Amino acid sequence: MNASTWSWLSRRIEFEVIKKALEHLDKIMVVAELSYEVFRAFKNNLKDEVKSIYEKVYEAEKEADEIKRSIIRELGKGFIHPIDREELIRLILTNDDIATYLKAATRRAILADPNDIDPKVKDYVISMVERVVKSVKYLREAIASITKDPRKSLELADSVERLEEEVDDLRIKALAYVLRFCDESKPSACIVAKEIVDSVENSEDKCEDAADVVRSIVVLRA
Repeated sequence: MNASTWSWLSRRIEFEVIKKALEHLDKIMVVAELSYEVFRAFKNNLKDEVKSIYEKVYEAEKEADEIKRSIIRELGKGFIHPIDREELIRLILTNDDIATYLKAATRRAILADPNDIDPKVKDYVISMVERVVKSVKYLREAIASITKDPRKSLELADSVERLEEEVDDLRIKALAYVLRFCDESKPSACIVAKEIVDSVENSEDKCEDAADVVRSIVVLRA
């Protein structure tokens, strides 16, 4: 196989992988939007609804895992430059972690009675998840723009980074309220509240990590 044929085949596979990555992110967006609905129900102390929506989160995250595995199999065929393959695998795995942490956050929400959690903490969690939803949307646009408009990809990656900074600030404020009500609440509620906040923040961290991978791919393609 000559160099020009290899390059053509490599770019074609990369294009197909990016298409699958967008499909993957579509499913992660479902996880993010459902997670937002979980925490809206949590805020309104609707325990049964929290559990019902969580089951949808669980199924959507499982479907995202299936798409991830199919992409990894595609990349495993070898007809792509090793550096490109490494970056694309890193992008897919990092995107998948966004859904994993959201699932963890919503799973913790079914462990506690919403009435036991400080309302202000629940407000902060909703604000954090809102930003995760926005970040996933920006990530999808950034990945879709890699081959069409690299400059736009970088701008969207910057937007994700700014949202991560906002989520980090919200986490600090949320934890301040967690510490306040820990002295008066059930220990289990205190633990669950902190773990929810941390899991959502971890999800947004993964959004920023994915944005960094997008930047790396854009630079490598330049």
